[in-house]
Amino acid sequence: MHFVEGDTVSAYWAISGSADAGYLQQFDYDIKDKQFYDDNVKNFFPMIENNLLNEKKILDLAPENQSTEIIALASKNYYIKVGENDKIKLKGVNQKISKIFKQNIIDNINEGTITKATNMRLGQKNYIMLKIAKKKNGITGIHTKAIVLKDQSCCPYVLGLK
Repeated sequence: MHFVEGDTVSAYWAISGSADAGYLQQFDYDIKDKQFYDDNVKNFFPMIENNLLNEKKILDLAPENQSTEIIALASKNYYIKVGENDKIKLKGVNQKISKIFKQNIIDNINEGTITKATNMRLGQKNYIMLKIAKKKNGITGIHTKAIVLKDQSCCPYVLGLK
């Protein structure tokens, strides 16, 4: 398991399994002790009772998305491929107006390219409703990753440092 990104209420993990089983396998190929898992799974995962998921448990796990690919720049700023669809989550960016693609995120990681975005909102001034466009940075060079060294220690990712 590899921690990809998270915030106060969620975390995204990359979990390896069997390449032959597809990406919807969840933990099937990572469980070493099946009996222990079956006895304790109810303490961490929501269980289906009467066709409804029961209440969430403290520190529980619940799959939100399953995919073959995720790229995260920071909390609430990520790209994930869900099936054949690309899903991009950027906190504070209206993506219906600002078209941002996977390549923009890759360019930011490789070259430090900043992608601009435009957010539209309605505002009132002197009793007149106005449509206000606000330019902002949609993708910046924020990185929350670490580089794993040969001795298994980690150092922070710094753009341009070799």
